[in-house]
Amino acid sequence: SFLTDGLYVPPTHASLSSSTATILHVSRLLPSIDAARPLRFVLVDTPDQFKPDYWNRVVAVFTTGQTWQFKGYRWQQPAELFAHALGIYVGWRGEEVPAAVRGWGRGVVTAQLDKFRDGADTAVARWRDREVVEGIWTAIEEGMRSRGWSKDGR
Repeated sequence: SFLTDGLYVPPTHASLSSSTATILHVSRLLPSIDAARPLRFVLVDTPDQFKPDYWNRVVAVFTTGQTWQFKGYRWQQPAELFAHALGIYVGWRGEEVPAAVRGWGRGVVTAQLDKFRDGADTAVARWRDREVVEGIWTAIEEGMRSRGWSKDGR
């Protein structure tokens, strides 16, 4: 996965399984929160199955830049959503970040990837992806810390 391996592959790429998981588990050491053990993150495609208390544990929301994406969320307005969880917009390097995303303020970080070129040696062509992923994890860690997350919980 992009967040574990630091290598972006488009979801439609032939190297990926045709059945995509709607839930992924990722473990990551966030030293400023707990240097002794990795934290377990649950990545979901949609919050449709969320119980009300799950929203208190949301630490980040990846956004495409369209507000319709937040329909069904506990906080449907971007300003309110990104006051409770970090927003992450991933776009292409060199392309302008949508005005809507820029208008959502400091609660949203942007990450820019190089466009995917099929046929290129992926490991060589995607060398900047790891840096982007590390920046995303740094932003998540800082966001969690600023919202009161610690070794003892929230």
